[in-house]
Amino acid sequence: MSTTPAPSIDDQLRVAMLCRAVFPLHGFGGIERHVFHLVTHLSDLGVKLDLWTQTIPDAAPSSGEAYARLCQNPLIRVHETRYDRTSPWLRPNSILGRQINYPIFTWQQASAVAKTAQQGQIDIVHSQGLCALGWGLIRQQQPDLRRIPHIANPHGMEEYKNVDWRKQLAYAPFRAQYSWSHRQADCAIATDACTADDLPHFLGVDPARVAVLPSAIDVAEALEQVDAELGHDLAQRLDLASSEVVFLTVSRLERNKGYHLLLAALAELRAVLPANWRLLMVGTGKEQPALEQQAQNLGLAQHVSLLGRLSDRELHSLYEHVDLFIHPTLYEGSSLVTLEAMIHRLPVVATAAGGIPDKVISGHNGLLVPANNQRALANALRLALDLREYWPQWGAAGAAIVRRSFDWPVVARQTLATYRELLQARSLRGGFQ
Repeated sequence: MSTTPAPSIDDQLRVAMLCRAVFPLHGFGGIERHVFHLVTHLSDLGVKLDLWTQTIPDAAPSSGEAYARLCQNPLIRVHETRYDRTSPWLRPNSILGRQINYPIFTWQQASAVAKTAQQGQIDIVHSQGLCALGWGLIRQQQPDLRRIPHIANPHGMEEYKNVDWRKQLAYAPFRAQYSWSHRQADCAIATDACTADDLPHFLGVDPARVAVLPSAIDVAEALEQVDAELGHDLAQRLDLASSEVVFLTVSRLERNKGYHLLLAALAELRAVLPANWRLLMVGTGKEQPALEQQAQNLGLAQHVSLLGRLSDRELHSLYEHVDLFIHPTLYEGSSLVTLEAMIHRLPVVATAAGGIPDKVISGHNGLLVPANNQRALANALRLALDLREYWPQWGAAGAAIVRRSFDWPVVARQTLATYRELLQARSLRGGFQ
C-alpha cells in the first residue's frame, strides 16, 4: 500500500518548485528570472509554493520589490540546500564542478522534498533543469512518490547543441543524467512549440509526455523599467541623435552568439548603410577582445560600441532609443532578449535558432535567417533597410505577439491548467506508473 497521501484537486494547489538558483537571491540569469516570475505569478493565482533552491548567499539582497514579492509572499516558502561542494579547489559551475555538485545537491534537495510529500503537503513537483535528477532517483527508490505528478523543464539544452567536440565530450556524463532524469518525469516542458521535437530527439522523452509552456517576460515589469530621463542621458552620452539608424544586440559575448558573423555582414553592407549608422552591443564575455579587434580590422570601430553589462533600468530605457534589434545567435534556448526587444516595439532580424521562430515571423514583425550564414544575415539586413518604412508596423506586431502569448500572467495560467490536467490524469488512472 502507498504511504504517501494522494494529491488533491482542490482550489489551492501545493507545488514543490525545485531549482538551483532564483532571482534576486542568486543572480540575474534567464533561468533565475524564469523561476522568480513563475512562482510569483502562480502565487498570484492562489497556488501555494515550496521553493527549494541552493543556500542563499550572505550578499543576497534582503529588500526591494523583487525580494518582497518572493520572500515576503505568504504563499511562498523558500527552503535552502547546499550546492557548492567543490570550491575553493574547483569552480562550482565549471563543467567538472557541475557534474560533481549537481548529483549531490539534487539528491539532498529531493530527499527533503520527499519528507514534505510524505506528510501530504505537496500536489505537484515541478523541477527546473537538472534538478529533475534527484527527484527521478528518489521516485525510483520510493515508488509511492510516483502518485505525485512530476513536471520537468529542461530549458535550452545548450549542452546538446554545442558544436565544439571537446565540450561535447566533457558534457557526456552531464547529458546522460539530463536525459535519464527527464524521461522519468510525467510531463516534460518544451519552452517553444518549434522546439517540442527536441525533447524526444535529444532526451528520448515520450512525445505524448511533452507539453509546450513558453518562457515569458513580465510585460508590465519590463515597461515599468523605462526611465525617460535615464534613456535621454544614455542617448546623449552615446550621441545617438547624430545616427540615422541604430542597431542593438544583447547577449553574452560568446562565439556561439554569432557576433563575428554580424560584424562581417555589416562590413559587406558598408556601401548601402548610412554614413552614420551605429551598432550597440550590450553584454560581457570572453569574446569581447576578439570582437573589438575584428571591428577595428574591418574598419567598423567608429560605428560599433561595446557597452558591457547594463542594469535592467538602463537596458529597458535604451530599447526606446534604437531602431532595429539583431540577434545572430548560432544556437539558442527560448531567447528572452528577443521578447524584450519586441515589447519595446522594435523590429527584429534574427536567426531561426531555438525558440526564435515562434516569436519572429518574417515580413510580420521582422526577418528570420538561417543560423551560421553570414551571407543570409547580410541579405536580411539589406532587405530590412530597404523596407524601413514597415519598421513601425513590424514593431507593433511584435509587441502584440508578446502580449498574446509570452506575457507571464498568460503563461502562469497555462501552467496552472497543465498542473490540473496532470492531477486529473492521475485521478483517472489511479496514479502514475
